[in-house]
Amino acid sequence: MISSVFINCPFDRSYRAVFEAILFAVGALKFEPRCALERDTGTEERLGKIVRMIGECQFGIHDLSCMTVDPGTRLPRYNMALELGLFLGCCEYGGRKQSRKSCLILDREQWRYRKSLSDLSGRDVRAHHGDPKQAIIAVRDSLVTESAKSGAPGGAFLVKQYERFRKQLPGSCARAHRRVSELAFADYREMVVSWQGKT
Repeated sequence: MISSVFINCPFDRSYRAVFEAILFAVGALKFEPRCALERDTGTEERLGKIVRMIGECQFGIHDLSCMTVDPGTRLPRYNMALELGLFLGCCEYGGRKQSRKSCLILDREQWRYRKSLSDLSGRDVRAHHGDPKQAIIAVRDSLVTESAKSGAPGGAFLVKQYERFRKQLPGSCARAHRRVSELAFADYREMVVSWQGKT
């Protein structure tokens, strides 16, 4: 059975390169990437969908790097911190099965979170500095360590694979009558799995 990874991150255009790199790394390591974008239905309330997904996933990736003040509203964005809190609460109070969960916490800078989420102090937070390559390596190291997966390729190899995938993606999209800029989460996940099956 493939282990699922709950990905909690912003879906902004400015973050998309890091998000897609994370999805690739998760898929390349033979885990199933999951996030709130996997379903597009008005029949399920969003928070309920997220809570259900958290309960179904053994691993989590939580990126706090876009937890900044919005220039328009002058308010911070709390969605990522809220979902991290739900994941940690599930680990703490969800019983024996949920207590085996593990998560990777990412940010732009390693100690930036202390300025707004000081209660997280004492936890390891990995910094990717907005670089998709560093995000891939952080995801790889965390998932391989926490799952005790043997025979996994190294971070540098995954980065090279990702670069190959990105170069070939426009052609793959053209053959599927898609555009790279318009790929939905399900499309991108499918194309990652399909590409990896051919390499």
